[in-house]
Amino acid sequence: MQGGVVLERSLTLAVPEKTYVQVWSPNHKTTPVTRDGMQVWTWTSSQTKASARDENGKMTAAEVKDPDEDADGRKLPSVAWTTFHSWAEVGDWYRSLAEQRLQPTASVRAKADELTKNAKTPQEQAEALYRFVATQIRYISLSFGVGRFQPHTPDEVLDHGYGDCKDKDTLLESLLRAKGMTTAPVLIGAGIAPVTDVPSPAVFNHAITTVELPDAAGKPERVWLDSTAEVAPFRVLMPVIRDQQALVIPDKAPAEMEKTPANPPYAYHEDFVAEGTLDSGGLLKSHMVLTARSDNELELRSMMQRLSPAQWDDAMQYLSGAMGFGGKVSGTDMRQTDAAAPVKISYDYSREKYAGWENNQSLPLFPAVELTLVSEEKAPEHDIDLGAPRTVEAHSTMALPAGYRAELPDAVHVAREFATYDKTYRFVDGRIIADRKLVVKVHKLPRDRWKDYLAFQKATLVNDGEPYLRLIPPDHLTINKEGAKIASTTPAKDTTPAAEPSNPSDTRQQLVEITAMLQRRDIGGARSRLEALRKSSPDAPYVLGMLGVVKATDGDLDSGARDVEAEMKAHPDDDPWMVLGLAQEYSNKQRFSDAEGLLNTYGGGSERVQQMRVYVFDKQGDYTHALGVLRDLQARQPEDRAVASQVATTLYELHRNEEAAMAAKKAMDGSDDPDVINNNVYVLSETKIDLPFAETQSRRSVDLLERATASHVLEEANTKAFAESANLTASWDTLGYILLLESKPKEAEPYLRAAWFSQQNVIVGNHLAQAFESLDRNADALWMYRLAKQAEHAADAKQDFAEVAAAIARLEKAGVKAASGEHFATSMQDFRSYHVKNGAGAEGGGTVRLQLNADGIAAAMLVSGDAKLKPLLDEAKSLHLPGAEPAGSSARVLRDAVVYCGKKSSTCDLVFMLNSGIAVEGASE
Repeated sequence: MQGGVVLERSLTLAVPEKTYVQVWSPNHKTTPVTRDGMQVWTWTSSQTKASARDENGKMTAAEVKDPDEDADGRKLPSVAWTTFHSWAEVGDWYRSLAEQRLQPTASVRAKADELTKNAKTPQEQAEALYRFVATQIRYISLSFGVGRFQPHTPDEVLDHGYGDCKDKDTLLESLLRAKGMTTAPVLIGAGIAPVTDVPSPAVFNHAITTVELPDAAGKPERVWLDSTAEVAPFRVLMPVIRDQQALVIPDKAPAEMEKTPANPPYAYHEDFVAEGTLDSGGLLKSHMVLTARSDNELELRSMMQRLSPAQWDDAMQYLSGAMGFGGKVSGTDMRQTDAAAPVKISYDYSREKYAGWENNQSLPLFPAVELTLVSEEKAPEHDIDLGAPRTVEAHSTMALPAGYRAELPDAVHVAREFATYDKTYRFVDGRIIADRKLVVKVHKLPRDRWKDYLAFQKATLVNDGEPYLRLIPPDHLTINKEGAKIASTTPAKDTTPAAEPSNPSDTRQQLVEITAMLQRRDIGGARSRLEALRKSSPDAPYVLGMLGVVKATDGDLDSGARDVEAEMKAHPDDDPWMVLGLAQEYSNKQRFSDAEGLLNTYGGGSERVQQMRVYVFDKQGDYTHALGVLRDLQARQPEDRAVASQVATTLYELHRNEEAAMAAKKAMDGSDDPDVINNNVYVLSETKIDLPFAETQSRRSVDLLERATASHVLEEANTKAFAESANLTASWDTLGYILLLESKPKEAEPYLRAAWFSQQNVIVGNHLAQAFESLDRNADALWMYRLAKQAEHAADAKQDFAEVAAAIARLEKAGVKAASGEHFATSMQDFRSYHVKNGAGAEGGGTVRLQLNADGIAAAMLVSGDAKLKPLLDEAKSLHLPGAEPAGSSARVLRDAVVYCGKKSSTCDLVFMLNSGIAVEGASE
């Protein structure tokens, strides 16, 4: 009746007055009365409010909260009574039923000798006897009459080949005693919470075994065994009877309540290894191996015990689906050659269009994470059960189609005293290698720690699911002698013919494919596909607008504008990204009124649109209106540090230096984001207000980024890692510039030199040349000014470009001769170019990812190109790169380079790319 309406219910217990009885009902108080020679207890209760039911008709947990349960949520009796005085008395009762039957008979002794003939130690003997009873004597529950409490004789159990838990315990103990070992039966409640204050056999529903075996020091140690489970390895108890109160009944000592072991006898470990290959059509073929020494092992053994080999694939298909894999299973092997070893299952797995292939996405071959989850809404009612302490690992290797690369998710590392979770991704030799490791350190966590556990749960990102890997198709960018120069600056346009649509009727899929073409800079191919799609699907959302943006990018601005405006009129609920793209193209062509009109008509007031308005105003130098938009955004998002930083920068552009400095300080106050700090410190440096404070904050930004980059692993690098390297070089420039303003050119030079090495733009070059001048190294300064003037897009930075041109004229007029020689390149191309020995006779070209440190190149990997180029990586590590990083820096900056080896050439060209990152690494021969 739990959850239903009950007006009144009552329970009466009547016991003869002179009979001993112990009554227990702590949550339901009552006082016994004596009448007619009987002790009488009466309990009454009611429930007048019905519980709510969920959509499945089940009582909701909040409404059916039971006061009679233990800390783990197990049901306790509302009322309990017993005529036993103590647990020792309960033990005496069971001993009277079982002890005589535990004594070994002649047939039992003979069987024990047979089973242990190859065992050399008591441990081996006990294990052999346990394995026989566990696996060869079938468990059948027999609970009739006295058989509910009294076991059969061991001879009967041997003869029948089956028995219940008491029977199996009796046989096992008899066999162990036949070999001279000391044993004791144990009564325990499987899934039942015993009331320790009320000694009674009624709380027990299971019997197991203990035996004394010598430990490592030769002293007797109690070992707990449960032969009923049949599949449990020696000494392993099922989870439901671990860390539970049980009654141990020795033959010559009083019975006592003791706790069973809380943990298994050895460390639990699971390992899942998958090795697969993804072909050019998205077909995944893989081989998977699952190894389990854990509670899952017990479930797997129980399942396999009932299967024939013909059923293995079907069973593994079900398990594979439960692990999160929806493909086809074949070739399953569940043979177990060693009963004492962990369970090992291997199988083949395949799936068409694996994991988002059509959208250039994929996933590592990870099974679902078995991690206890708690609600964010309220504290759990009981302690958080994390399961047995264990280590669970998954290792996935997936070979991509030739030429494919991948944008990797961020690594995850979370450590708490109760659990750790680590997940990493690497891209090596065309393979995505992913590793995941969960270590559970405790069985239970107190419920009052649920917020700590929730924070751990969120940090692991398990709630969000496994993030997709972005697959990057081949760029088909050729590297030759001249191509090395091209690729080192702006990647060349993809001239590969446009791919045929995978499914012409699927407009959405075609737009995804066209987006991938645009990412490869194939503007012409994308335009052709869009024009064809417009004819076949003229009314489909986004097609006309996307075509318009592509036209505008391709130089056909007015025609593109008409298409975008037609799109927005036909589909006013479309995402405004097309409007933003066209507004940017208008601004780039200095058609600012057209950009503003477009945004006013179709843009709306979203943050993205407002930010585009700021961009348009900035491009035309209208900082007053830009500030107005930013102030409006700041009022809406007062905690947004990015907007606050923009406000500071715009105030500086308006020459409101005092306000700019105050805004910059406020924007970075309390922030540990190095990008936020550096952006605002740069504003402070330009205002020249409070330079000591600016220097302190700049050093903090540098320190944060140096530590971040020091933790990067070359094969794990993704867009975020490259961005941190770029931010670090920008922070070096900021710090160097501040030191220069503080008249500390000697301190400034190493930071500015390192910034220039990785970020060759006219602003950094101007700062470095000024440092040389301050050190009276005018020849070096003139060389640097000239080089900086050659930097890509140098003229776009109008103020610095003008300062550089003026400095060159000033120094030349003064008769200064620019520094020259081996270490003074006269062109940007030469500055980024190095020669490496070609001892292996490699030919052709490719892309190389490098990791720099204070000594030069710390690590290198081949991203694209023939494997014969790999020997060049070790040669590259021997290159001397003076000034690449400040002396003593712990940073490991990521850079990309192209390498080219001519036919029979003794040296190869290694040219650092001007722009580094995942997007430019696709060059191949």
